[in-house]
Order: sequence, then C-alpha cells, then structure tokens
Amino acid sequence: MKYILLCLCILGLSFGKLHAQEAPKAKPKVYAGYALFLNYNLYSWFQKPNTIESPLSSSGQVLNVLPGLGLNLWVGDIDHWMVSIEGGIEYLPFAVDTDVYKGMGALSIPILAKMQFPIAKQKSLWLMLHVGAGAQLLYTDIYARPDVPSIVFNRSFTAVVGEVGVHLSAVGYKRQHIRELELFFRAGGAPFGTVSFTTGLRLTFWNRFGA
Repeated sequence: MKYILLCLCILGLSFGKLHAQEAPKAKPKVYAGYALFLNYNLYSWFQKPNTIESPLSSSGQVLNVLPGLGLNLWVGDIDHWMVSIEGGIEYLPFAVDTDVYKGMGALSIPILAKMQFPIAKQKSLWLMLHVGAGAQLLYTDIYARPDVPSIVFNRSFTAVVGEVGVHLSAVGYKRQHIRELELFFRAGGAPFGTVSFTTGLRLTFWNRFGA
C-alpha cells in the first residue's frame, strides 16, 4: 500500500510540473489613446529653397511668444514602448530675415511618426526618450512685407525632418495616463537648399481611450 501511495504522489508532482510548464505566458497588453500637447519654441530657423528665391533666404525667431498646439494618436504600453502619429501647428509672429528684411512671421506644420520608450524609472517619475521622422510644411514672410514686386511671397515649402526628445514623465496609478515635460530637437531639409531647425519645450498630456 505504501508503494502505491508513493507512486501516486510522484505521478501527481510530475503532472503538476508538466502543467506549469505548458501554461501559456500572459501576453503584454497593447493600449490605444491620444495626447494633447503645447510646445514653446526656444529657437526656430527655416531656409527657403532656391526654387522660390535666389540667392537663398532664411527666417528665424528666438523665444516664441505663442505656444504651438498639437494632437497625438498612439498605441502601445507605456511600461515598454509607444508608437504614435502626431500633427501640430506653430506660429512665430516675429520670425524675420535679419540680413535682408522681407516681411515677418512664419508658420510651421510638422507631421511626424514617433516611437517613445522609458530609459530610467524612479517610482512615479520616469525618464523617457523618443525618436521620430516626418515632414514639415512651412510658410515664411507672412505679413508686413515690403512693397517689392520682384520678391515672391507666401509660397509654401516642405522639409523632411527627424526629431529626438528627452522626457521627464510623471506616471500615475493609471499607467497609461502620463503628464510630461520634454526637451526636443527637430531638424531636416530638402533639395535646393531647404533647411529647417527647431528646438523647444513641450508639455504633453497622454490619455488612454476608454479609461
């Protein structure tokens, strides 16, 4: 009888181990949501292609007085990664060419695909990084233009841009709801001398759909 009980115990333990090994691992969840952001441009500089104006002409501004606005749609899991598509609008009313005056104001409309992930975690305060790429539609010399018939005004141009940003993120008990401050750098160009460069601070409010 003892031998029978011992055999049954061994079989039970073996079956338990086999069942534990075969149990499927929990798959990480993927969420979807949106983010609203405000950004403050510390410095912006745009150079037109020579197909619009030759010799090359540029326009820039330090410390913009108006915030940029934008919307972001994302999928992922904040604990590991998020991918997103975002669009924004940035108006710089005092952007000007300091070499030859041709008017004031610039409008920037960046559209980017981005990937963001944490690089350090300390309780609810995380350090995160993002990289992205996309296109930026630009207008310069919008108003207060001089009366010079030979200058072509208000023709838009586009730059292909890349962006990198470092985020200080406050992650609450609701994991996919984040409040963060970010320092970003965006730069790029296009044929015929087009150049774009922007750096600034961004305040972002991340939220999950359905929560």
